[in-house]
Amino acid sequence: MKFYVIASSSKGNVSYLETGNKKILIDAGISYTKIKKALKDIGVNIKHVTDIFITHEHSDHVKGLKVLMRYISPKLHMSLGTKEALQLSDDEVNVIGAFEEFIIEDLNVLPLPLSHDAREPLGFLFSNAKSKIVYITDTGYLSKGVLERIENATLYYLETNHDPYLLTNSTRPYYLINRILNEKGHLSNYDAAYYFSKLIGKETTHLIHAHVSEECNTSEHIEKTYIEVLKAQKVDFSNVTFIEAKPDEPLEVIELWKYI
Repeated sequence: MKFYVIASSSKGNVSYLETGNKKILIDAGISYTKIKKALKDIGVNIKHVTDIFITHEHSDHVKGLKVLMRYISPKLHMSLGTKEALQLSDDEVNVIGAFEEFIIEDLNVLPLPLSHDAREPLGFLFSNAKSKIVYITDTGYLSKGVLERIENATLYYLETNHDPYLLTNSTRPYYLINRILNEKGHLSNYDAAYYFSKLIGKETTHLIHAHVSEECNTSEHIEKTYIEVLKAQKVDFSNVTFIEAKPDEPLEVIELWKYI
């Protein structure tokens, strides 16, 4: 599998996954033009995209979707709640449900229920014979049922949104701070690091810090927290590559079969 993060922040989110003949976008939270350029930069024609998975209906995940669908005709996958929130018709969407696994050619897809202030948000576990990718962003916590299904993945794309101290001492209004901190908000550095300490396994090679707040987080805070938590949990993370996703700068393509 190839995995390519195009954008990740409250401004917009979109990633690209390729396996076999399938070329997949996850979310479409930036403009068609920017997505097209980012794909062209890695030698992919946007018209060859076969599928789009939508995590939830918030604008930073879907604001480019309508224009995108005017130019290409991929299969669109999302939850019933997200479909209804976006007011899409049944014939436009393949409705998927939490923990209802399905297969697209050589790719197994397991939708994961998340906790966010959206109608029916989902994360995803993408897997084939060689590797597993866990894609989780925009959630206040991870349930036991989710955690037990996503252990020992090859790559984790995991929300690492904020440092609690920076958030609570920011200039943001109280209602917004409370929204981010509650169980339908976003994972803090501590939350993400603790979950990762329980998930990391022998096959784990990459962790991508996703949806990082530009105002209420820093690379230094993320690194310090992860080191503290992982050492406290006595976790060996020496074989893991840690990468921070950027709001406006695509990451390098990660080719996971190189690590199997």
